[in-house]
Amino acid sequence: MARQEGRRSVRQPSRRARNPWWLLFFVVLVGALLGMVIAEALAGYSALSFLSRELAVGLDPPLTVDLKVLRFTLGAVLRLNLAVPIGIIVAVWILRLLQ
Repeated sequence: MARQEGRRSVRQPSRRARNPWWLLFFVVLVGALLGMVIAEALAGYSALSFLSRELAVGLDPPLTVDLKVLRFTLGAVLRLNLAVPIGIIVAVWILRLLQ
């Protein structure tokens, strides 16, 4: 039986290795921002105003803790509307086209 020495199989990088998680996170963030811009732009049109209806979830007003030596404020609000998923889909689609 002949043994093949010195030969290593060359593996192609997996699709996941070529698309790091931070790139997908960045694209989703840009897509969400794009969706918010779309919602703001379409708010003036009565036929498409349903895309700009917003649901806000989070701490509003923010929580403030004052320890006399240290004061910190914690707050976050997640604003969602129907145009945000549209913006995310468009951004991911553009990413797929560019690859």
